[in-house]
Amino acid sequence: MIRLVILGAPGSGKGTHTYKIAKKYNLKHVVVGDVVKQEIRNKTALGKIMYDYTSVGKFVPSNIVVDVLKAQVKDLKGFDGFIIDTAPINMEQKEAMSDFIIDGVIWLKVENFNLLRERILNRLICPNCRRVTTKSKYPNKVCPCCGSTLEERYDDNIETFNKRIAQFEEKTMPVIRDYQKQGKVIEIDAEMAKQDVYSQICDKLDNFIKVNSLK
Repeated sequence: MIRLVILGAPGSGKGTHTYKIAKKYNLKHVVVGDVVKQEIRNKTALGKIMYDYTSVGKFVPSNIVVDVLKAQVKDLKGFDGFIIDTAPINMEQKEAMSDFIIDGVIWLKVENFNLLRERILNRLICPNCRRVTTKSKYPNKVCPCCGSTLEERYDDNIETFNKRIAQFEEKTMPVIRDYQKQGKVIEIDAEMAKQDVYSQICDKLDNFIKVNSLK
């Protein structure tokens, strides 16, 4: 059983790489953000609460996030574990997830905030197959994999980006440091080209799995 978390600043490549990691290692891909966006699209009562937070770059309350995660990892039939995309993102969430067993944390490290900003403002996402690409590469906004219309995230703007970066530095970095003390962090240089980043993830994750006898 492999139980992973992937963390990184906005634009570090979490969505790009988590899908491929999940497929390669047969892990259930748990994306809190997808559930949030679905609730917002459906204009549910929960979605309205979530939108009030995410639209201004704030974190969704921990109790809501943890309830979503518990529902997602309840059934792992057919999988060899799970990978949670972007949670816990603050110490409150980490404490609320105390009954979750987390084997390893993949940290997509990017120190160049200008690079992150460029990625965010140029980003397009397929709502169907989750492919992440760019406006410059696909200006017609048609997914090259499934033909769906590529979308911009509603919070991909400079104001929200600045707030999310500040939140990451203040709230999420302490989580990463805490996991580092436990020897659970797999640090990745995420400023490289996508394929180089993914190769680095696989090499380090394979070694981590072997050393910790996770399979």
